Amino acid sequence: MKLTNFAALSLLALVVGCTSNSNGEPVAGAIGFDKGETQGWVSESTGGSGPVASWSVHADKHALSAPNVLSMTAANHEDESRFNLHWNRELKFGDGRLSVAVRADAGEIDQGGGPMWRVQDANNYYICRVNPLEANFRVYVVKGGVRKQLATAMIETQAGEWQRLEVEHEGDRIRCSVDGKKLLEATDSSLPAAGGVGLWTKADALSSFDELLVSAKAQ
Repeated sequence: MKLTNFAALSLLALVVGCTSNSNGEPVAGAIGFDKGETQGWVSESTGGSGPVASWSVHADKHALSAPNVLSMTAANHEDESRFNLHWNRELKFGDGRLSVAVRADAGEIDQGGGPMWRVQDANNYYICRVNPLEANFRVYVVKGGVRKQLATAMIETQAGEWQRLEVEHEGDRIRCSVDGKKLLEATDSSLPAAGGVGLWTKADALSSFDELLVSAKAQ
């Protein structure tokens, strides 16, 4: 990935067993859960009630590169307002680019999901997500456990198919893309500090995530 817009970049690449694009070409220097790099990841939730959702790394014949994907495999609750989080505070990200491939596997109330970043804790972070049920792509800020929509776009996506979501964040400017097409732009200064990076779904959305690539500007 070429990052000509940022100076003094420090590259952090975390891959959940996949590729950078639909052609299956590997990302140079990427590391992934295929080799057991699971240190620092925690499962938490925002709002609602009930147990925390279950997440697992497992083999998947439809992985974008063999053998594994990371999936939310069980909601463990019936709360329609619950946000399910799987994130890593050791992956520091403030300004830069990040991307992930997401596949909606199941869900009657919600489907899909996406990356979360500048994560301070389970109640404070940014999130962009795609939802095949609603046919939209949105970016939000969650502050104090309250979610605020920053931008939205209509987009047709299919459950069971991979989409690659990409975020560019610099200062208070946010740009979000799906499969290389920029669809969202927003300005927000609610969470200026660098934070962790993770993955997000809502309610009963069982989803799989393949490559998570984090390219963070040096602080």
